[in-house]
Formats: sequence, structure tokens, C-alpha cells
Amino acid sequence: MKTINNEKQYKIAEKRIEKLLSIVDNTTPKDDVNFIELSLLSDIVADYEETHFPVAKPSLELSISR
Repeated sequence: MKTINNEKQYKIAEKRIEKLLSIVDNTTPKDDVNFIELSLLSDIVADYEETHFPVAKPSLELSISR
């Protein structure tokens, strides 16, 4: 599978996902070309975000105080 290698590619993928979200909804067949593209792009964007924008686990103190 392709990967996103830099922030420019990431931004382009984000914009394409936004466009696809206006086309694809819960009734879109899973074999629809737009659904497939959205699914693939979402996966590679998520992989990029996990590497470059990791979400830190909250401290025990913060978790208890909520």
C-alpha cells in the first residue's frame, strides 16, 4: 500500500477525503469507486497521523480526576 511521505501529501489527501465525504454516505455501496478511494485514503492518513501526530496517553492523575 502507498504511504504518505510528507506534509504536502498529507494535506492533499485530507482535502480529497473532505471532497469524498460529500459524495459517500452510509448508503454508498462498498464496491463504489468513491467508497474504495475514501477507505484507502483514510487508512494511509491514519497511519501518517499515528506516526507524526501521536496522541499521548493521559496520566493516571488526569484520568482519575475526570
